[in-house]
Amino acid sequence: WLKLPKPLGARASQRATFPRLPPADRPNRGEASEMAPKTEPTPYTRARRAYSALQKERLSAECGAYLPAVLEGCPQAIKKQAIPASEKDAETIKGLFPSTYDTPLVEFTAGSNGEAAASRQPIKVGVVLSGGQAPGGHNVIAGIFDGIKQWNPDSEMIGFLDGPHGIFSGNFVEITSEIMDGFRNTGGFDMLGSGRHKIETDEQFENSMAVCNAIGLDGLVVIGGDDSNTNGAVLAEYFKKHGCKTKVVGAPKTIDGDLKCPPHIPISFGFDTACKTYATLVGNVAVDALSAQKYYHIVRLMGRSASNIALEVALLTRPNACLLGEEVARDKKSLRDLTVDLADMIQERSKAGKDYGVIVLPEGLIEFIPEFERLMSELNDKLAAPGVEATEESVLKALSPENAECFKYLPEFIRAQLLLDRDPHGNVQVTKIETEKLLAATVSAELEQRRAAGSYKGSFKAQFHAYGYEGRAGMPTIFDASYCYALGATAATLLAHGLTGLIASVKNLLAPAKEWQCGGVPVTSLCVIERRKGKDKPVIKKALVELEGGMSQPYAAYMKLRSKLRMVDAYNVTGPIQYDMKDCKASTDIPITLQLELGKDAAPLSDIPAPKKMGEFLYIPQSLEARSELQQWRTKRPHQVPTSLQEKSIAAVQVSEVNATMCAEQDMSYMRKFFSSIEAPLLEFKASEGRTPVPANQRIGVAFCGRQAPGCHDLLCGMVDVLRSSSSSKVLGFVGGTHGLFEKQWIELTPELCKAYAGTGGLELLGRTVDRIKSTEELEKVRKVCEELELTGLVLIGGARTNTDAAYVAEHFKKSGAKTAIIGVPCGIEGNMVNEFVEASVGFDSAAKAVAQLVGNTAIDGSSARKYYYFLRIMDGANTGGRTSSSHLALEVALQTKPNMLLLTEEVDEKRMSLRELVKEVADMVAGRATDGNNFGTILVAEGLLAAIPEFRSLINELEALPMPSTPEKVLPELTQWSRALFHTLPDFIQHQLLLERQSNAALQMSQLETERLLAWLVEDELKQRKKQGTFKGSFSPVCQFIGYQARCSVPSDFDSDYAYTLGATSSMLAASGKSGYMAIVSDLSQPVQKWRAGGVPFTAMLSVPASTASGSFQPRPVIFPHRIDLDGAAFKLWCSQREQCAKLEMYENPGPIQMSGPSAAHVSYTIMAKFSYLRELEELRKHLSAVHTRCRPGCDPRTVRVARQSLATLNQILDELMGPSEAIEQREK
Repeated sequence: WLKLPKPLGARASQRATFPRLPPADRPNRGEASEMAPKTEPTPYTRARRAYSALQKERLSAECGAYLPAVLEGCPQAIKKQAIPASEKDAETIKGLFPSTYDTPLVEFTAGSNGEAAASRQPIKVGVVLSGGQAPGGHNVIAGIFDGIKQWNPDSEMIGFLDGPHGIFSGNFVEITSEIMDGFRNTGGFDMLGSGRHKIETDEQFENSMAVCNAIGLDGLVVIGGDDSNTNGAVLAEYFKKHGCKTKVVGAPKTIDGDLKCPPHIPISFGFDTACKTYATLVGNVAVDALSAQKYYHIVRLMGRSASNIALEVALLTRPNACLLGEEVARDKKSLRDLTVDLADMIQERSKAGKDYGVIVLPEGLIEFIPEFERLMSELNDKLAAPGVEATEESVLKALSPENAECFKYLPEFIRAQLLLDRDPHGNVQVTKIETEKLLAATVSAELEQRRAAGSYKGSFKAQFHAYGYEGRAGMPTIFDASYCYALGATAATLLAHGLTGLIASVKNLLAPAKEWQCGGVPVTSLCVIERRKGKDKPVIKKALVELEGGMSQPYAAYMKLRSKLRMVDAYNVTGPIQYDMKDCKASTDIPITLQLELGKDAAPLSDIPAPKKMGEFLYIPQSLEARSELQQWRTKRPHQVPTSLQEKSIAAVQVSEVNATMCAEQDMSYMRKFFSSIEAPLLEFKASEGRTPVPANQRIGVAFCGRQAPGCHDLLCGMVDVLRSSSSSKVLGFVGGTHGLFEKQWIELTPELCKAYAGTGGLELLGRTVDRIKSTEELEKVRKVCEELELTGLVLIGGARTNTDAAYVAEHFKKSGAKTAIIGVPCGIEGNMVNEFVEASVGFDSAAKAVAQLVGNTAIDGSSARKYYYFLRIMDGANTGGRTSSSHLALEVALQTKPNMLLLTEEVDEKRMSLRELVKEVADMVAGRATDGNNFGTILVAEGLLAAIPEFRSLINELEALPMPSTPEKVLPELTQWSRALFHTLPDFIQHQLLLERQSNAALQMSQLETERLLAWLVEDELKQRKKQGTFKGSFSPVCQFIGYQARCSVPSDFDSDYAYTLGATSSMLAASGKSGYMAIVSDLSQPVQKWRAGGVPFTAMLSVPASTASGSFQPRPVIFPHRIDLDGAAFKLWCSQREQCAKLEMYENPGPIQMSGPSAAHVSYTIMAKFSYLRELEELRKHLSAVHTRCRPGCDPRTVRVARQSLATLNQILDELMGPSEAIEQREK
């Protein structure tokens, strides 16, 4: 939408041709129209087929509450003279827009409510979505729809499909109330679809007018960004000049925030939702950084032309550094300047014991670096010149000395990318450069130079994150939903008043929505003349971050914080977007940059106490006052607990021994080699009828051993609250996880301290290091610490490995005569610390919901643009000790979002699928969808998938026997012929990742393998072959992403908060009762919280040995196995029942962000709700056996005895047949 049309009649002689763009930028262009456009509506086929609980909740929200009072009834239009954006360009712009240049600015005032709608003529209005997606677009359409119906109930609305191409081709639908009501308050542009096409040829302008005339449109609303609205003005000029009655107005859309023309257009819609979505993720990784204290999380955010998103997110989350492109350009900073500045910060933090942090940057940063722009320009010229080859040697000889130095400074992988990864025109693809990895590489090199010089002694490990697509189609915030509806209603009112060439304007945004001021501003008054592609073009000037002047308040506010944030960890965790306007004040917040621009003062930075060095970890407690507004509100929510724990007092609970337990029958003799008792009783808590004696002077220690998971801080709250019922008792938290336990680094956990962490994610209060207490030396360290601190109990929190270790700690203590009771707690987002007794692990529900929101956002983005295949790899149980990982998280996310395909580790392993078969299955799905014209989709990939493929598993096993890191040249001679052949066929990036440093147990880190990228690469190759053969005629543009770190430190769901709290209370009671060797459990989780049943299960009842190793020459110690998905279980069967439909259709659901209040907050994961209640079944079995015993007493009918005996004998024969290994994963015991 950039090109002014030639005079009518000057037809282009041939179809316009377009350069090929990289997948992220390439428009989904249809064929340019050379035939008469259609003038009849297309049947509507894009209605959503399913909705999540939150989507239904938002659909029912009353949009009328968003309507500004000034637009109620029949507002009056007050016309005023518009002030041009540029006096020097005014005459040029007037010459380009002779018919519409004098269009006045309009402000609406309240009119008479007496005029009946029936007395006003109905109008027919069209709408088109142009450009990239932005949250809230559907509410703009809703505002237009309701606005014209308010004008006259007989008014009609037309929706053009898939962007501007729909206008000049006549591809449109009639929008009815039924269609409209299916999209209110929802994210994405999938109602109509969007496109980046341009109306630029004479034929396209003529056809656009012909379509609008044929339909009889009174008005057309262009919902788009700066370019789209500029061309909307061109279309308005064309229509008016040629006598077309269709009036054209616009609505300001872009998540980048660069369409902003104060005071008339204070902000573009979608910016708030996108930024709050990204801020949630940045806040999560900030907590992750604090929890482990070993990584720098470097986050790249959307924003190629402007850094507005990066600045907004920085103000919301307060990272240690935020790079702004506008600042780089102003100060003419080189890549080395940026590198040195970041290295200085990292070195300074390292001296303070902080080898971790958070750095945020915009995706377009590299294009703001002057030297890089010069290098790219010359590089493109030289590579196009004859005699210059795409090699470093050849290029360095051809470049100028200045650019040659710049080129040599770049990391090797970036230099290779610049030379080899070019578009069809031979130009370097700057947009494909992963800026965060570029900076990490240059910073790492700089730090190593300093290490060699003796000035740096720290550790720099980077984790990379790129957030983009997941922010474009999310469920709009309350602000965006309100603002968009008001913009739509304003656009409808402009058209009802017969106005054209305007863009809707909604102001006074600090006030409640009813007090917002509405009107329209001429697009021509916002335009300036810029030189583009050698020609002067009218454009709405992009709103960059203002570094000085009238709108520089956000930058000034950040500058006040910047120097302090380099050293102080003042991370602000905004939490997930909320929609409870009644109870949650934070739900109605408007963008912080907008608040500052409108005159609101920035909140001061809270005092953060100086860190206390405790062993190898820093203890940095946060006060409740230092928390974000949402976090402070969350702490006021009382935890829900089972009836048995209602009083939160040890005296009010009776610990009952239910039955003696057992391990697997085939393992019993082997188990006795390791454990003195394997028949300890199952324990159940019941409300005590009297008052149970409460032991005093309890000292219970607790350590986070496993990986980060939401809800762990609530667990501490439960421990502390229950122990308050015991006089002179306290909970001691070990700082630094397992290492902190070894080194006796502890703090007292008080109710006041825990209150500040209630409802927060991660492990930041105590932190973690490694998940291992195994050797005799380590066991003795723990025993001595417990004796020296006189601990009566020690609670170890983690997954299968943690609780396996806890079993051996308990046995070691028992044999040593130590009096400390050892208690385990099941925790982990991967969800595989489950078995007959454990129905869920802490954090699984929250992580699944957090990941599902991102997958849901991305899937809706895909169905809006209709041109990408998203391959999304989901963090799962690949690194928790199993040889073959589990996929519980991926399955749950699929159940919540309904993607087109789910690739599960367990299913691939069960079917023993080869890589070739897996690729064919994906390609078949893509080809099948293409036959229906759907060249888009969403595919979920379990993190550990490759290890389930037989030939890949063999390769991994061979590589794990070799020292790492290594190089292909070193490892290839060591591999077998088959593995060597497979390794040779893999792309370079996978080869490199296979040879990276291993985990502490020598296992390959599956999270390092870009499985999704490999699959996309192979599927693309397969489809190319099919296209050559003529069996595939569609298109395939893959986009790959890894989702994991964004979610594992999420704010906990209500379920996880209550579940963790209950487990914490249970563990304190077990420890105070001296019940050593137990895991705290809570069962019946599918029931309301009050009906949950708390208790304890002996570790020995969960330990087992795989049948394959129990009788072998090497016999490992029994372990608690991480459990895999039961392919006969209810959760997987539920997926199987809908997978065929999901592959063919768009069944996507978007569960939205985790809600902390309101109806959808009570929703619990499908996996947990579908769980088989083992303990309840045992209870029912005991009742039946008791009934048989009662009926078969001496004196009963002999026939009764005979039938009972025969039946029980048959039952025992069946049970003998059923004996065998469970669905568990073999753990590494290196």
